[in-house]
Order: sequence, then C-alpha cells, then structure tokens
Amino acid sequence: MFTFTASGEPWQRDQRSLLKNFNNMYNPCVVETGGEYRYKMWFFGWAASRTNLGWPGCDAIFHARSKDLVNWEVYSQDQIWDTTMDPERWLPVLHASDRWYEAWHVGDPSVVLKDNKYYMAYSATSKHFDKRAGYPATMVQCVMGAVSEDGIHWNKTDRPLLIRAEDTADPKPDPTRIGDFHRPSLMWNEGKWQLWFDYWLSGTGVCMGYAENKGIFTQPGGFTITQDLRQPLIQDWPNPEVIRIGPTYHSFSDAPGYPVQLGESRWKSRQLREAISHDGKTWEILDFIPPDKDADACHVPQALVTTVNGKRWLYLFYATQIGYSKNDGKYHFEYNRIRAMRRSLDDSE
Repeated sequence: MFTFTASGEPWQRDQRSLLKNFNNMYNPCVVETGGEYRYKMWFFGWAASRTNLGWPGCDAIFHARSKDLVNWEVYSQDQIWDTTMDPERWLPVLHASDRWYEAWHVGDPSVVLKDNKYYMAYSATSKHFDKRAGYPATMVQCVMGAVSEDGIHWNKTDRPLLIRAEDTADPKPDPTRIGDFHRPSLMWNEGKWQLWFDYWLSGTGVCMGYAENKGIFTQPGGFTITQDLRQPLIQDWPNPEVIRIGPTYHSFSDAPGYPVQLGESRWKSRQLREAISHDGKTWEILDFIPPDKDADACHVPQALVTTVNGKRWLYLFYATQIGYSKNDGKYHFEYNRIRAMRRSLDDSE
C-alpha cells in the first residue's frame, strides 16, 4: 500500500505487526545503536493486564531489540528476551515512583544515544484528583528525565525536566492555567539539548511547545521554555515527534481534523500528520496520512532515519487502535499493534 507525501515520495506500508498481543501499548521510540542488535526500542502502556497489575502506578515503559527492524525481542523476566510475543513475561524498565509528580503514569519515552549513554525524556503524572478548573486530565502532567548505560537500568533525574512551578499534588483550580507538559521529543543538536512537547493551553487545546538546555542534561532547571506558551508552535498537535533530516525539521502528530462520518468516534478524527520547518519553531503543516486499511486510527508516531541495504529511509513507527468492535458495538481506544511505514530519502533530504 502506498500513500504519497508532499515531496512525491510514497510511504511504503508493511502491515505486519512489530509487537502485538499486549493489552494497550504504544509510542515505539526506536534508536539505532549498532552491534548485533542494531536497533533498540522503548515503548509503554499496559502489557499483560490493564494498569500493569503488580507494578506501581499505571503505565510503565518496556524495552525491545531487533537486528532488522522487523523481528523484535522484548526484555523480560530473568533477563531473557521474549521472541514469542508473550506480554506475561515482559518486564518494565521504568515505572511510577512515590514522588507525587510521577506516581501514576510513566510513559512516552524519547531516547537519544550520546557518548555511549542513553538519555531519555518521558512523561509522568500525579495521581488523579477530583475534577477542577484548569486541569482537564484531573492530574498534573510533567516531563521527567533518565540516563542509562545499557538502556535497561535507568537513573532518573532528581526533578522533572519540565513542570509548571505552581503545580502540586492537590492544586488549586486555575481556569487560565497553561501546563500539563507531556509527550516529549528529545534531540541533541548543534551542541544543545532540544525538547519539543505538548501542553494544555486553555481555550485552544493541546499544542506543541519547545524548550532547550545548553548545559548538563540532568541539571535541575536546565531545560528552559524559550517561547511564549500563549503562542504555540502548532495548535492542536498532540503527541509531537520531531526529527531533523539535513537542514529540515519534520514533526509528526496524531492531530485532529481528519474527516469522519457523522456520529463516528472522535478518535477516528485524529490521524497521523506531518509538518516541516527550517528552524524547528515555524512550521508548515502537510496532509494527513490515512490510517491502515485494517485500522480505524493510527496514533502516537515516532521517527527514525536509517540505512537499509545501502539506501536511506525515514521510518515512522506508530500504534493502531482496536477501534469499533462489532461484538459490542463500541469503540475501543486501546492500542493493539505496533507497526512501521517508511519512505525513501533522496539526496535533497
């Protein structure tokens, strides 16, 4: 199946599932590391059971490896690598803690390999509280960091990389609040850390923002938001992923606005979409990428540039929703497969 992009290059889809059989997992961040297992993946959600029973909090981050971007092994109990797609065996490498701002969800991993160390930015949240103005998710959301030598054992930062200063475990209502920093996309570029993320802007919705750090990754307060958050980089751009290809930045999102039939789920109105920029701050939004033929919606994109058989490719990893079920007549938001599509990069890219 081919879907053509604005540049004329087609997305090549391979509807084989890279990972499957899980309860609800997504955000497959893939990094090229070399060695026998050339590619490493971090992904998150619920493995064998809803909310990962037996582990602190709710969502947790898991780890996989591959030699060819097609066949994957998942890090599992007793330090084995599961090749059978049995989530009962899978072992999280990061999960919630007793710190109030990462007591429930831990996920959305974005990993950079730099100087033989893995650096991760990830989403974390407080536990849920009662509904109150300015907090649409009924919890506080922030961006945390972690560093690892092997991609399995991680040391978390002492404080979040990004969190609204006024937020607490039991915050006061604030109808005009701008916050809920979430879904980071981390990059080391031109001697500094760059971080794109989504956030809640009252009256507008979920937007994309930007921060950077010219110092040490783990330094408290090292990441600084360099824009006026009242002026988002892109409006309605949840789950942003940013990658640089040559001089051009490419961002992917599961943005709203995809045409659906009257009465269909709002989930279907969110599909993969691309935007391009020459500075990472001013963006041109391109067309939607239609969902796979056997999926109602494809969400939570992650990108990788790599060379396969002497040719450069842009890979886009994503998750497919279960969607509408004839069995019960309901729409199921859970993600049941992780897949990839790719497009060829010519010399201009």
